[in-house]
Amino acid sequence: MRSYLIAGAAGLALSAPLSAQAAVSEQEVAELKQQVQRLLQRVQKLEAQNADLTGAGAAPSVDATRVEQLEARVAEVEATNDSQTDQIAQGVAKDKSMDWASKLKWKGDFRYRHEMIDEETRDTRTRQRIRARLGVEAKVADNLKAVIQIATGDLTDPRSTNTTLGGGNLRKTIGLDLGYVDWTVADGMVVSLGKMKYPFERFGGSLFYDGDVNPEGGAIRYRHGSGLFASGWGFWINEFSSQADPMVYGAQLGWESGFGLTLAGTYQNFSALQNSTAGLVDFGGNSTYGAAGTDCNGVGSIPCYLYDYELVELSAEYAFELGSLPISLWADYLHNTAVDDLNEGYNLGFTLGKASDPGSWEFAALYQDLEKDAAWGGWIDSDFAGGTTQGKGFLFKGAYVPVKNTSLNLTWFENTRNYDTSSERDYQRLQLDFSMKF
Repeated sequence: MRSYLIAGAAGLALSAPLSAQAAVSEQEVAELKQQVQRLLQRVQKLEAQNADLTGAGAAPSVDATRVEQLEARVAEVEATNDSQTDQIAQGVAKDKSMDWASKLKWKGDFRYRHEMIDEETRDTRTRQRIRARLGVEAKVADNLKAVIQIATGDLTDPRSTNTTLGGGNLRKTIGLDLGYVDWTVADGMVVSLGKMKYPFERFGGSLFYDGDVNPEGGAIRYRHGSGLFASGWGFWINEFSSQADPMVYGAQLGWESGFGLTLAGTYQNFSALQNSTAGLVDFGGNSTYGAAGTDCNGVGSIPCYLYDYELVELSAEYAFELGSLPISLWADYLHNTAVDDLNEGYNLGFTLGKASDPGSWEFAALYQDLEKDAAWGGWIDSDFAGGTTQGKGFLFKGAYVPVKNTSLNLTWFENTRNYDTSSERDYQRLQLDFSMKF
């Protein structure tokens, strides 16, 4: 009698409703079905024993009515669990259909800028500018991701994502800022294709490269656990159907120590620039000559590149802490081996503190001197010395984080444009930024 009561109690326990939420696993449902099956087998065995006892004239240990009730209860439990199994399967299918959302990572930022430019021989200019960017990173596979980002800015200026307020309240232009894939082909090795961020390390606050420029082509990057890193790239400056395409090929080799020192050497060859326009309007201060027509032959008013650019760059940065205060020192040297004169540039500076958490701050200062053909003008910073080569001077920058994911930045440029020429003039620029990211 005790065995039958135990079986009945098990049937009642199994009748308790299961959650149809996806939190119940398929394995748990399977185990529950096995328990029900064993219980049915036990009931059948008991029925057979009861029939034998009845036929022998012995008093049944359990009446037929009780057995029938137990069978009915077990059948009800099995039917309930079948229904819940279907619901769980539907929930799993729904979760899988929404699985794409978990593979996307969104990010964005917004910046409001007050800017003042005071250039000798020109009226002081004051303007308000905004920058908005929105990007998404999609995990295509474990070793493959795609990145797309849109941003505000003048579509004809690759060195700026700012848009100036006050254009008659017209809607602001938005363009494709990033569009590339990253393929991790081996441990520490990534191949990138598309419109991407610079694939090489940039040091400190060096202004040899504008942060808004996103070159286009292919690159490969490698980083080893020992601190060794390397990269190589090939980018299109422009594409033509009737002449050689202006391009840049480069490589970087560097080492990051375990005690804060990072060293790197970079080589870049800008090809098919000499005696061409490269399809550009802004030459960034590089040497040009006037030519008639569009093929840079003869003498006229069309500007054409006078030189090619074959750059060798040496960089170093040392980061350490003074008490709890982080400090970074850096130096960057650049030399164009394709030109005999006005072919060198350098900068050096420091950063004190780190503006990251609410209430934190940082201060940075830099001195830079970049001769006329020391760098290709299409990549240099667009703010320092008005965005042209043959500029030198200081930059001072302070940042403060008032609340999480925001910052206040004040930047001052004290520069000289076209120094050592007849058109030399002083150049000051003030930028006050309020930035937020999300």
